Amino acid sequence: MLLPLRSIPLFAGCVCLSVIGRAALAQTLPSLDVRTWRPSTDPNASLVLEPVATPGPWGFSAGAWLSYANRPVAIRDGALFVPVQNQMGGDLTLDLGLGARAAVGVDLPAFLYQEGLGGLPPALLSATRVPTSGLGDLAITGKGAILTNEAGGFGLAALGAVTLPTGNRLSFMSEGSATVTARLLADYSLVLASLQASLGYTLRTEHHTWPTGGVVFGDEIPWTFGFILHPGIFHVLDNGDRQSWEVALHGSLPAGPVGPFGTGDPGSAALSPVLLAFSDRVALGHFRDAYVLVGGDVGLTGAVGVPTIRALLSFGWAPRSHDKDNDGVPDDVDQCPEIPEDIDGFEDSDGCPDIDNDEDGILDKDDACPNVKGVPSNDPKKNGCPAAPVDAAVPPGGGERP
Repeated sequence: MLLPLRSIPLFAGCVCLSVIGRAALAQTLPSLDVRTWRPSTDPNASLVLEPVATPGPWGFSAGAWLSYANRPVAIRDGALFVPVQNQMGGDLTLDLGLGARAAVGVDLPAFLYQEGLGGLPPALLSATRVPTSGLGDLAITGKGAILTNEAGGFGLAALGAVTLPTGNRLSFMSEGSATVTARLLADYSLVLASLQASLGYTLRTEHHTWPTGGVVFGDEIPWTFGFILHPGIFHVLDNGDRQSWEVALHGSLPAGPVGPFGTGDPGSAALSPVLLAFSDRVALGHFRDAYVLVGGDVGLTGAVGVPTIRALLSFGWAPRSHDKDNDGVPDDVDQCPEIPEDIDGFEDSDGCPDIDNDEDGILDKDDACPNVKGVPSNDPKKNGCPAAPVDAAVPPGGGERP
C-alpha cells in the first residue's frame, strides 16, 4: 500500500534518525589521541623545552624520533584493562624559518609496533585488539618570537598547533577530528642555563566519552616547567660546549567538563597527566649542523596516556650559513661573526673590521697612510702620514751646523 504524501517527510525523518543512531552506536572507539608527549619541530628544542628564538630566515631542518613506551594506555573500569602494553613509535619533523622571528613546521607521527591485551570489552575498543602499526594525526605547527633573548634575559614566544585526523581511530593516536592548541612560552636565560615555563589551551572540535559512559575527554590546558643547563661551563664534562641538559615537568589539565586530579566527575584523574622528562642534546660535526638527543620521561600519575616509562632517541639535521656577516671568514674563526671584516689587506683573517689600522688616532677613512703611524694634517693628502724630517736649526750668528 502506498504511503500518503503527507507521511513521506515523517517516514524520511525516521529513517534519518535511525541511520544517525546506528552511526552513533557504531562510532569507532576510542577515537582519541592520548599521547602525553609530542616532539617540537624546532631543531634547537630538547625533549620538552624549546628556545624562544626561531631558526631564522629560510632556516630548514629535519628530524626523526624513535620512542618506546611501556604501558602507555591503561584504565580501570571495574577491572584493570591495558589496551596498549608496549609501543614503538616514530615521528618525522620538518621546520622552516619565516623571517627573523617566525617558523612553521610539520610533525607526522606513527606507531611502528604496538600490542596490548586482547579480549577488550566493546565499551573500550571497537575491535578486539589495537592495530599493530599505522599513522597518527598529522600536526602543523607555528611559532613566533615576541621577545628574543639570545644574549640573555627574558624571552617570550607564541606557539600554535593544528592536528588533522589522518590516523587510525583504533590506535589511541587519532582523534577522528581536528584539534587546535595555542601556548605562550616564557624563558629566562642566563646563556649557560635557562628557566622555562609554558601554558596553553587545546580545543577539541569533537569531545569523546571513553570508555562508553565513562569520562568525557574535552578541552585541555597543556603546561611545561623546567630548566636547561649547558655543561660547557664545566670543561671536564663538555670541553667542546656541544651539550644541553634538560630536566622538566610536563602534562595537562582538563578544561571541562570535568575537574583536574580526580575532582568533579568520577574517573577525571584519568585526564590529569604529569610526567618528569630528562634529556641530553649533543651537537655533531665541525659546524654542528647535525645533532642527537637521548632522553626519556617517567609517569607520575595514572592518567590515560602516561606510560610507566618512555625512552626516546632523535637525530636531526639543520644546515645553516656559516658566515653570518658574509665577509668570507667562517663563523668558527670569525672573532666578529655578526660584523663584516673590512677587506683592506690588514689583518683580514680575524673577521673584525679595523677602523684604525696603524692606531694613530686617525680613522682609516680619513688616513692618507692607513698602515703607517702619522700625524694630523689639514692637507687630506698628508693627514695621518709621518711628518717630513725637519732640518736642524741654524745656530745663532748664522753659519752651517758643523
